[in-house]
Amino acid sequence: MFKILMGIILVFVFNGCTKKLQTDIKPYVTMHQNAEQTTKVNFTGVTDSRETKIASTIIDDGKVIAEYPLSNDVKIWYKEAMIRELKNTKLYDEKNNSYLDVSINIKKIDATYKKYSLDKKNMKVHISLELLVTKGEKIIVSNININQTVYKPMILDAEGFEAILNESMRDSVSKTVAILIKKL
Repeated sequence: MFKILMGIILVFVFNGCTKKLQTDIKPYVTMHQNAEQTTKVNFTGVTDSRETKIASTIIDDGKVIAEYPLSNDVKIWYKEAMIRELKNTKLYDEKNNSYLDVSINIKKIDATYKKYSLDKKNMKVHISLELLVTKGEKIIVSNININQTVYKPMILDAEGFEAILNESMRDSVSKTVAILIKKL
């Protein structure tokens, strides 16, 4: 009985002491904010031109003390999310017969947490995307920026960034499709 009790205690101690080293992003769920459209577009894909694959950073007294990448491949995540939202709004041309080509470029995904900061907004997230709409020879470029701030009392690892990054990335997809609708 003593060995079993010690084993259970060790499992709890071990699980409590492990840190999460990647931020998980949940699959995209359409937000039903964009109305159905009659125009169709070819979604040609996603490029990732971020300077760094680090998405989350903990800063203490101006020094970086921890950096975490995303556990997901953001190109695949954005591709699947955009296709879901385009299908939801009836914009997606499954047969690629449209004269409009649409793609996005991921320019920045950055979440920063200032440790021991008394600032009411000690966590900041910035997501920057570029929407490219091609009509024949003409290319229309739109920059989409999502900025969010929140107060978090304590973040110990990558898991502390998940909620705000999930929300910000979902918002960036919905906003991108809303801007696309306006451009058409």
